[in-house]
Formats: sequence, C-alpha cells, structure tokens
Amino acid sequence: MARISSIVFDRNEKPKRATLITKLGTVKVEWRDVCGDLCWFTSGNLNAKKLVAPAIQRIERMAQQL
Repeated sequence: MARISSIVFDRNEKPKRATLITKLGTVKVEWRDVCGDLCWFTSGNLNAKKLVAPAIQRIERMAQQL
C-alpha cells in the first residue's frame, strides 16, 4: 500500500508530479504529454514501484473529477 505524500498540478488541473511513500521506499511520479496522451513515469525502487500503481490510478481518477 502506498501513501500519497504530495501532488503538484499544472494550471489545467492535470497531475504534474507526485511523491508516494511505501514501506519499500519512496517513488517519484511525473506525468508528461506524449503525442497528446498523458503518460506517467516513475523513479525509485522497482518493488516500491509495483506497490504505487493503484495510488497513481487513484490520483488520475481524482484529477478527472476536478
């Protein structure tokens, strides 16, 4: 399970950066526009990255509701 430590949104209220904390380490997420599609990229421990996928999806759903 991952805990969302911080989220930064751009001026269009789309997620730009986030920091997520797990028991296996910290993962930083960055969203980028790739050919008109918003994609996320992560940095951190591979096992921690596996744990943050549900939290990343939660952030994206939350941003869609804004």
